[in-house]
Amino acid sequence: MITMLKSPTGWLGLTVALIAGALYPLGFAPLEWWPISIFSVAAIWWLLNGQTRKYSMALGFSFGLGYFGVGVSWVYVSINTFGNAAPPLAVFLTIIFIAILSLFFVLLGWLNARFINRYSLITQIIFFATIWLILDIARGSGFVSFPWLYLGYTQTSGPLLGVASLVGVHGVTLLLVVISCLVAVALTYDNKKTRTSSIMVLVILMMVGTSASLYQVKKETTQQKTLTIALIQPNIDQHKKWDRNYFTPIVKGLFDQTEHYWGADLIVWPEAAIPAFDSQVPGILYELDELAKSSGSQFITGIPMLETRDEYYAGIKMLGSDQGDYQKQQLVPFGEYVPLGAWIRGMIDFFDLPMSSFTPGSSQQTALKTEKADYIPAICYEIAFSGLMQQLATSTDQDQFKAIVTISNDTWFGKSWGPIQHFQIAKMRAIETGLPVIRGTNNGITAIIDDKGRVINKIDRFQSNELAGAFLLENRNTWFREYGYWSLLVLVMLLIIAAFALRKR
Repeated sequence: MITMLKSPTGWLGLTVALIAGALYPLGFAPLEWWPISIFSVAAIWWLLNGQTRKYSMALGFSFGLGYFGVGVSWVYVSINTFGNAAPPLAVFLTIIFIAILSLFFVLLGWLNARFINRYSLITQIIFFATIWLILDIARGSGFVSFPWLYLGYTQTSGPLLGVASLVGVHGVTLLLVVISCLVAVALTYDNKKTRTSSIMVLVILMMVGTSASLYQVKKETTQQKTLTIALIQPNIDQHKKWDRNYFTPIVKGLFDQTEHYWGADLIVWPEAAIPAFDSQVPGILYELDELAKSSGSQFITGIPMLETRDEYYAGIKMLGSDQGDYQKQQLVPFGEYVPLGAWIRGMIDFFDLPMSSFTPGSSQQTALKTEKADYIPAICYEIAFSGLMQQLATSTDQDQFKAIVTISNDTWFGKSWGPIQHFQIAKMRAIETGLPVIRGTNNGITAIIDDKGRVINKIDRFQSNELAGAFLLENRNTWFREYGYWSLLVLVMLLIIAAFALRKR
């Protein structure tokens, strides 16, 4: 009979789950101790094994509190500092946010106890990894729309990063959860044969994953292009951003920073660089357009776009010889739109932040096309949506050079880990698509990332500076850019069929 080392129960078990969850975010930027995240997932799988439904739900909730409590507590900064909520209220709202996200792990615990525990070991592992993946996707969709701290992101500095070029960040997550379960088996099962088998499978998966990574990373370049680029990082205080008294100094400062870079192939100002609707500043946009045309530059800036009194968009405007607009599709909950706004607006300043009633842009938009390159646009939060980036990347001409251009304003989150995690996400998009990422931000991290997720050059946070020069950029074909998540869907279906076939063995 095969048995597992008995996991702690009662308050001790809940405490271990909380600690395991709290350790999970240490695998992400800025620390990037990715093996810790694997052991964290291994711990919660071990803790859930053989438990009752009620206790499994409690374990999941405890794990989630640690997971999100450490991983995304940076939302406190925007609620307190920029939402003007008193510290006790800001702490309370942050806890509510963390508790809501933790419900996904409550559901994981319930599903594990209700459907998974009774099956064979291999079926348990496959089902557990599949449910983890489904809950990740659900958390990044619909009402919640929070695609943060996916386990796959830990591999931007790990040996399995190239797997994302095949099956995206969710595919890397699936592989890592399976690996985590095998680690738990190797450490906790008392049957030597089972432990040995799990270690062998673990080694094989790591070898296959590492080999796939090396193949993808060393894959031949399909296109090269040298672009002269100027990214402007103004470092504007968020408290001043929408204060009309500072409008002129803000815009003048941007013009001054850009003065010496007209003539570059691409000049980028950050998200909402001009703090006014496009229809309110036609003179400024006309001047920028003339400067771009006369110098031969393509100019991109973030600017809100007003359609009607009740309909406005977070936007990108491209000026110069080639022109185009892009309207943000994926909005930030409570930042750019307020769920249940009719009920909660007016309760506290955080629910009435400036520019917090945006309309989502059309899903039929395409890349911004120019003579020298096609630019895949992503405004701030959108870079976290791999499916959206893959969709936009395939909207360009096959033979045209491509790059992702993402603009952001992470000032809302101060000196916390949030903006650094956001930057790590941008690196994953480069790995998935095989395209360079050109990232312009208000206060950092402004950077140019190559097609393999490596940082070519950057401006650190909280500096007013420019990142400018000639950069040799490359495009690399990836399976994920070509087919998106269809391959992962087929893989998951095959795994589920195998799990059912082996459920009694």
